[in-house]
Amino acid sequence: MPRPTLFLIDGSSQMYRAYHAIRGLTGPDGRSTNAVYGFSTMLRKLLQDHQPAFIAAAFDLAGPTFRSELSAEYKANRAPMPADLVEQVPLVREACQALGVPIVTCAGFEADDVIGTMAMRALTQDFDVAIVTGDKDFFQLVGEHVRVFNPRDEGAWFDADGVQQKFGVAPSQVVDVLAVMGDASDNVKGVPGIGEKGARELIGTHGTLEHLLAAAASLPKKQHRDGLAAHGERARANRELLRIRTDLAVSFDLEAFRYRGANREACFDLFSRLGFRTLVADYAPTAQATAKDYALVDSLDALDRLIAEIREAGRVACGVIADGGGTGRC
Repeated sequence: MPRPTLFLIDGSSQMYRAYHAIRGLTGPDGRSTNAVYGFSTMLRKLLQDHQPAFIAAAFDLAGPTFRSELSAEYKANRAPMPADLVEQVPLVREACQALGVPIVTCAGFEADDVIGTMAMRALTQDFDVAIVTGDKDFFQLVGEHVRVFNPRDEGAWFDADGVQQKFGVAPSQVVDVLAVMGDASDNVKGVPGIGEKGARELIGTHGTLEHLLAAAASLPKKQHRDGLAAHGERARANRELLRIRTDLAVSFDLEAFRYRGANREACFDLFSRLGFRTLVADYAPTAQATAKDYALVDSLDALDRLIAEIREAGRVACGVIADGGGTGRC
């Protein structure tokens, strides 16, 4: 019997990607809607293409995390979130939930750690895991039953072999490579004199960061020897910063992640407010989905009540069936 799959979306990463991929989109009130639209279309395509039975999205929360406590320099070079993205964050989360995808967060930790924890817990319940992200850091979680799916363009899947081909090392070695090369986007400085290519070659050859540090004095390149001799502890500290945590105390109920479909009314309301005409059409009320309340008007009092309701509503549509079988409408 095939194992069920839990899709875990890196919500914050996908929101940023949508924000930068689409520019100049605004709603009826003139406010930016590019991140909401891009995220919503990505999520709708994911749901349509893969029909997930279980799905959840993780988002970062504002405020410090354990990594900022480990290093005051962590992400210190990042500019504040753009104001027009800040105001879209609640709308992105509203879109996520309207489309039927529950959201999971954990104060003091990043979305990466929430996903890492949920992935490992899913494995203990005989689930496969698909992590939806474009972030290479998640390659460190890939294993026999965990894959990464990058939804960009037509999408790309990465299993252990895919990580080896894309990143140059096995998933278990990814965090050690990152520790040596650093991560400029997070302001994590690598070992001087060793770039991305060199870090991959060194870890690929020596297996682990600890084995590399033990062999540092015998490395053929002087810049590698000197860099590791002077900054070996930095590499160890980097490894703790860049390792995705898998042990958070987050609520984990797989039944809560079972996909039950979008909330049509919530989607119609949100996408109407934002002016997403192409999406609104898919969630517009239909005769089958609209609540009906029939009443027979067979007295003048009942007619007066109907007239009052019509005046209060301001708009009305009528369909007429004549006694003789003819029809009409007004």
